[in-house]
Amino acid sequence: MSERDLIQELKSTIKDLSDEKEDLLKTIKQKEARIKTVMIKFEHATDDVKSIGHKILDKDKEIAQLKEKLKDKNKIVKKEIDEEVEKYITTHGTEVKDSKEDEE
Repeated sequence: MSERDLIQELKSTIKDLSDEKEDLLKTIKQKEARIKTVMIKFEHATDDVKSIGHKILDKDKEIAQLKEKLKDKNKIVKKEIDEEVEKYITTHGTEVKDSKEDEE
């Protein structure tokens, strides 16, 4: 091969390598953009999970408070029912006889 052919071959190789380098750089930029997009989505998802976690915690506290109120209300209602039953028994003065006593 002549020197001229070698120079042409070298120039062709350099051009091919430069084109390949540009393609690789383009691919790298695309992948970096995808990674950035995924990271942003991940950060948003993480923030959403934290937000939901706080909301769940607040709702759990609210549920606990409502359960306590319900227990208190149930105690009051039970007490009132017991008082009314006691009043009824006292007022009417009736005793319930055992069915065995009725048979005798």
